[in-house]
Amino acid sequence: MAGRLEGKIALITGASTGIGSAAARLFVAEGARVLAADIKPPGEELAAALKAQAAKLRFETLDIRKEQAWSAGLEACVSAFGHPNVLVNNAGALGSGKPVHEETIEAMTAAFESNVLGMFLGMKTVVPGMIRLGGGAIINVSSVWGWSGVANNAAYQTSKGAAVMLSKNAGVTYAPHNIRVNCLLPGYVDTPMSRGVTPDEAEMLIKFTPLGRRAEPHEIAPMIAFLASDEASFVAAGNYMVDGGMAAL
Repeated sequence: MAGRLEGKIALITGASTGIGSAAARLFVAEGARVLAADIKPPGEELAAALKAQAAKLRFETLDIRKEQAWSAGLEACVSAFGHPNVLVNNAGALGSGKPVHEETIEAMTAAFESNVLGMFLGMKTVVPGMIRLGGGAIINVSSVWGWSGVANNAAYQTSKGAAVMLSKNAGVTYAPHNIRVNCLLPGYVDTPMSRGVTPDEAEMLIKFTPLGRRAEPHEIAPMIAFLASDEASFVAAGNYMVDGGMAAL
C-alpha cells in the first residue's frame, strides 16, 4: 500500500548499499523522510535516489561504533526532518570465519563493536526522543546465523546472537512506551558484505536454503517497511526470519 510510511522519519544505518540502501529507497517511496547513514559513501543506487529525492532523503557519514558519531547523526536527522520515529539498525560486519580456538581477541572485539555495540548506541541515542514523542519503531537487523548454529565464524555468529537478545531486551523494556523493537534475521542475501564469502561457503549457504538461492536486498526491505509501519502496531519484541527457510532445517 503506497504511502503507508507517511509521517515517518527514519534513520537507517548501513544504508550505502545492500539491504540498507533498498530499505531507504523503499521507505521514501512509501512516504517516509529518511536519513541514510553509513561509514562508506553512497553506492550507485542510493546516490541516484539522493539526487532524485533530495527533499525526502539525506545522507550522513556515521561510524556506528562511536557514540559521538551517533549524536551527530541524530542532530543531522533532527535538523533535516525532525526526530526519528523509526530507527533501522542495519549496519554490521561479517567476521573472520574462524572457529573459537583460532579466533583472535581483536576479531571478536571488532565483531561485537560492529554488530552489537553499534546497535546499542543507536538505541541509546534515539530512544529518549522516541519516549518524548510517545512511541516509535526500531528494527534491528541481525542474521539467521544469530539464531541457528553452524560451524566456524564464531565472532560473527556470537555477535549476531547477542544482537537478537539485545533486541528482545529492548523490545520488552520499551513496549510500555509504545516503542516497538523487533529483530530481523535475514538469510543469505546478495550484498557487498556477503560477497566476501568464499565460493565453497556460498555453495554451502545456498545448499542450506530450502528456496535454493540467495535473496536480493529488495526482497528483505519490505519486511523492514512493514515492521516500521502502523500495520505492525501490535508487533513487538519479536524475531522475524527472512531466510528462504534456512532456520527451519
